[in-house]
Amino acid sequence: MATSTGTISTSAGPLDVATLVSKLMGAEAKVLDPLTSQASSYNSLISAYGNLKNAVSTYQSALKGLTAASFAAQKASVANSGTGTTLTTDPFTADVNTDDSTKVLAQKIQSAGYPSSQQFTAGDSVAIKIGTNPPTFVTLQANATLAGVRDAINASKAGVTASIVTDGTGDHLVMESNTAGTANTIKVQANNSLAALAYDPSSSNPSTVTQTQAPRDATAAASGTYSVSVSQLAQAQKITSTGFAAGYSFDSGILAIKTGTGSTAIIKPATNTLAGVRDAINASDAGVSATIVSDGTAAHLVLTAKDSGSANSIRVTGTGSYAALTFDPSGKYSSPGVTTGQTYDAGTGALTLKVGNTTTNVALSGAGKTLQDVRDAINTANAGVTASITNDGTQDHLVLTPSGTGATSPVSLTGTGDFANLSGSTMGQLQAAQDAKLSIDGTTVTSPSNTVKDAISGVTLNLTKVTTAADNFSLTISNDTTGVTSTATTFVSAYNALAKAITSLTQQTPATTLGQAGTSSPLASESSVQSILTQLRSALLGNVPGGSGISSLTDIGIGFQKDGTLALDATKLSTATTKNFAGIANLFTSTATTNADGTTTGTNGILTNVQKLVDGFLADGGIIDTKTKGLQASLKINTDRQTVINTRLTSMQDQYTNQFNALNLTLASMNATQSYLTQQLANLPKASS
Repeated sequence: MATSTGTISTSAGPLDVATLVSKLMGAEAKVLDPLTSQASSYNSLISAYGNLKNAVSTYQSALKGLTAASFAAQKASVANSGTGTTLTTDPFTADVNTDDSTKVLAQKIQSAGYPSSQQFTAGDSVAIKIGTNPPTFVTLQANATLAGVRDAINASKAGVTASIVTDGTGDHLVMESNTAGTANTIKVQANNSLAALAYDPSSSNPSTVTQTQAPRDATAAASGTYSVSVSQLAQAQKITSTGFAAGYSFDSGILAIKTGTGSTAIIKPATNTLAGVRDAINASDAGVSATIVSDGTAAHLVLTAKDSGSANSIRVTGTGSYAALTFDPSGKYSSPGVTTGQTYDAGTGALTLKVGNTTTNVALSGAGKTLQDVRDAINTANAGVTASITNDGTQDHLVLTPSGTGATSPVSLTGTGDFANLSGSTMGQLQAAQDAKLSIDGTTVTSPSNTVKDAISGVTLNLTKVTTAADNFSLTISNDTTGVTSTATTFVSAYNALAKAITSLTQQTPATTLGQAGTSSPLASESSVQSILTQLRSALLGNVPGGSGISSLTDIGIGFQKDGTLALDATKLSTATTKNFAGIANLFTSTATTNADGTTTGTNGILTNVQKLVDGFLADGGIIDTKTKGLQASLKINTDRQTVINTRLTSMQDQYTNQFNALNLTLASMNATQSYLTQQLANLPKASS
C-alpha cells in the first residue's frame, strides 16, 4: 500500500491519529489480499511453465541429436589375416557414411539479385512452409531492405535460416531448411513487393527463385568385406633450390610459378632477399608454400605443393637473377640455346658442375670442343646427372637429367669464357608428386589424396601406410547394432527425463495427518501439461507400416511402465537389430512425402512425429507460449488493479489523517474553552453565608 501524504499530529489533541489511521487502513487494505494471493499464484505458474519449457527444450535438443543415420548406423573394422609383421598399426582407417554422396542434405534456395538499395514495403508478407508443417507467415512491420527481410524471416522461426550472398548481379536472399532430407522441402508464397520471393516447384507459375542445393536423404554404405592393399601413398611435390650465401640478393627478373593445372602466378618480390622471395610466394596464389632451410653453410628455398597427387607438380620459371630458382616438373636442367656446331676453347674457359653440395670440374682441354664433347665429359664424370642434347628446331640445348626417380639435388652449371652461355641452374626435387595407389578386391584404385572417398560407396578410406606382400588386410562394413542400441537407449532416457520433470511439476501429495490439507505442485491442475504428455504418449504408441514386422516400439522392446516412463528390453532390441536392422530405421525415421495434389504418401516415423510435436510445443503460439502469455496478461491485469486500489487507499489514508487531525484540533479547542470556563467559574465571587 502506498504511503500517505497527510500530516499526522499526536500533540494537537487527545486522539492517537497514527494508530487510528493505521488500524483503519489495515482493515481497508484487506481488499488487496485476494489480488496478492492471485498474483502469487500467477507468478508460481509462470515460473513453473518456464521450468516446463526448459525440460521440453532439453528433450528437443536430445531428439535433434538422433538422426536417420544414427538409427541406421554402420561401422567399419579392419583385420589382417596375412603373415606380415612389419606394420604395428593398420595401414588405413575407414569412416562410414561420411562420403559426400551419402550425406543427408537440406534444401537451399536463392532469389534473383537485388540492388543494395532495394526497399520492400511495410505490410507485405511471405508464407514459408517446410514439408507438411503448416506455413509460417512473416509480415514486414516497416519498410525494409533485403537485410531486414532476412532478419524478419530468422526472427519468425519459420524452419529456415535466411542469409544474403552478393555477386555481380546483386544481393541474393538465401533460405536453407533447418531440417535436412527430402521430407523438408521449402515452399514460399509472397505478395506485393515481396512477390519475387515466391517458390513452389509444383506450381505452373514462373519463379526467379532457384534451388541451389537439392534435399537428399542419407544412404547406407555398401556393406560387405573387401580385400584392401596399399602400394603407394599420395604425396605432395617438394623442391629445393641450390644454396645461397647469407646476404645474397636478387637484382633483377621475376618468378612465374604454376602448380598442376592451376593458373600461373607472376611474382615480383618487394624485397630482393631470399626471405623476401619466400614471403612474396606465400602471399601469392601459386599453390605452394615456401620455407627457408639452412644446411649450416647456405640457405635453401623449399617449395611444397599445397595439394598432393601426380597432377599437382610444380613448375617454376625465373628470369634475371631469379633464373637460379627455375624448376621443370621433369627435374631436368636445359641450357640456353646454342648454335648447332658451335665449338669451345677449353684453354680460355672452364665448366663447373654442382649437384647438391658436390662440385665437379668438367674435364675438358684444348680448342675445338663441341657440345657433344661437353656432354660426354659430364657423363664420364659420373657427377649425379646424365647429359644429353636436344634441338628445338633452331638451336641445340644441353640437358642435364638428375639420376634416380625420387629425390634429386639442385643442379647448377657454371661456365666461364667460351662456356659462359651454358650457365644456369635448376632446383632439386626432395619429394616427387605422386598419387595414392591401392587395390580393392583386385581392382586398382588411384587417388590424388590419401583420403579416398569414392572407391567404396559411403566409405572414406584414410590411408596411412603401405602394406607388404605378406599382408592380407580386409575391411568389413557392417550394421552397427551396438550403435543403434545406444541410440535407442538415448531415445528412452531423453523421454524419461522429460516425464520425470513433468511429474515433479504436476505432483499432488496427500496429507499425512488427519484434518490437514495435502500439497500440490504448481501445474498439478493444468490440463495443458497433461495434454503435452497425452500427445507424446500417443505418438510413441503409434504404428508405422513398412518395417517388415517392426511397426511399433513394443516390437523392439520399448514400452511404457506403470509410472509413465519408458523401459527398454535389451534382449528384444538385440534380436530386432540382428534380424531386421532396416526395420528399426523405418520405425523411427521414415518420412511421409507430400504429392503435387496435396495428398501424402508413406508414414512419418515415431522420431519424426515426436520431433514435430516438441517443435510445436515450443513454437511461438504453441501450447507453452500461449499459456505463458495468457498468465502474463492476467498478471498484468492483476497488477493494474492493485495499482488502482493502492492509489485509492493512499487517498483514503490522506483523508482519514486530515479528518482526525481536524477532529483533534476541534477537541483541543473545546478542551481549551472548557478550561477557560472552569477557571472563570472558579474566579466568581462566592456567595456569603
